[in-house]
Amino acid sequence: MEPYIFGSRLGQDIIDLEQTAAHLQLALNFTAHVAYRGGIILFVSRARQFSHLIENTARSCGEYAHTRYFKGGLLTNAPLLLGPQARLPDLIVLLHTLNNVFEPHVAVRDAAKMNIPTVGIVDTNCNPCLITYPVPGNDDSPPAVQLFCRLFQTAVTRAKEKRRQLEALYRLQGAPGPCPAGRATPGAQAGLGLGVAA
Repeated sequence: MEPYIFGSRLGQDIIDLEQTAAHLQLALNFTAHVAYRGGIILFVSRARQFSHLIENTARSCGEYAHTRYFKGGLLTNAPLLLGPQARLPDLIVLLHTLNNVFEPHVAVRDAAKMNIPTVGIVDTNCNPCLITYPVPGNDDSPPAVQLFCRLFQTAVTRAKEKRRQLEALYRLQGAPGPCPAGRATPGAQAGLGLGVAA
């Protein structure tokens, strides 16, 4: 986390907010692209005090949340645990990259093994190496977590609304629409007009 730390005052590390803004913009842009292309987004956290907020955020934008104990191998052994037809998420958003005993969350390691992109809020006590889109920020305070939840919810809902608008436009014109939701490639970038250039 050293590159993301601005300095230290009274024994507390201070995160560089300019880097936070730049990384957050990249993370929100990628999240919006995954949502636009019909990908499955999984919100993950192990902090009990925020589980209700994170579950409501996922529910309000039509996605999924996992705020309980994350069993090791849940992603890597999904065909055995969940059945052969189980579809893994296209993006995992980690609002806390540490579990309750301040060890790296199991989902970070499993997602890296399965090449599932991750967006993670990384505090000064976290390791951002395995996270695809690390966002340096405070994951302990309720206002910060509420802000991140609201931003991710807005990005996902705007992307889905943009897709609905384009599908309606294609239906009116009688032309073939954008790629179907089931055949989405979440890593693919397209000029979608979501506010950030691809």
